Amino acid sequence: MLLQLTGVAAGYGPKTVISDIALAVEPGQIVALLGHNGAGKTTTLRGIMGLLPLRAGAIAFDGKALDRVGVADRVAMGLRLLPEGRGIFPDLTVAENVEVVAARNIGPEATFGIADVYKLFPVLDERRATRAGSMSGGQQQMLAMSLAMLGTPRCLLLDEPSIGLAPNLVERMFQQVQQVCRSHGMAAVLVEQNVAAAMRIADRVVIMNNGQIVFDGSPDEARASNVWHYF
Repeated sequence: MLLQLTGVAAGYGPKTVISDIALAVEPGQIVALLGHNGAGKTTTLRGIMGLLPLRAGAIAFDGKALDRVGVADRVAMGLRLLPEGRGIFPDLTVAENVEVVAARNIGPEATFGIADVYKLFPVLDERRATRAGSMSGGQQQMLAMSLAMLGTPRCLLLDEPSIGLAPNLVERMFQQVQQVCRSHGMAAVLVEQNVAAAMRIADRVVIMNNGQIVFDGSPDEARASNVWHYF
């Protein structure tokens, strides 16, 4: 397994938000992590990224325990988080955003470089000189996703990437996620409220309720089950 969570618990202050989380993600696999608001999806991603300390359990990435690995080192290992709310530098141009992140993340063995950004998202090529914060929500999200992938990404953690996007842009973005994962052998954990769109590209569906996993199976198994009452 590329990413493996075993008995993970985490929370904020005195409150434990997630508990006994077991999750395994294979290379190249897209896992849709679904559930109602407050189910613990974002907390799970933050725990994986090292932004939130674990209260119990363990996380391993490519067979290496992450308990003593900081956020920067997890990024260097290939874990990448696209946070809810678009992680860009709004006052910089598109080109400056790409160049700043590329300078930090791109090494000699990089699998996703500056040219790949503009090939995957041609609209960003056209907007290189545009201030990032002045672009549409969809264009900003394309830029944010590009920044998350620069360098040598091996597992993308995508937190609500479709928020604020028109339906046609959601479909296009998810197709691009699928394309990148297939072409570069990357895994992805996709937290998403647009359940139908997420399930169209997912290899597996994991559903959370009240901080625990209540379903883990294929999209077809999810469609045939009675788990939808958790939403």
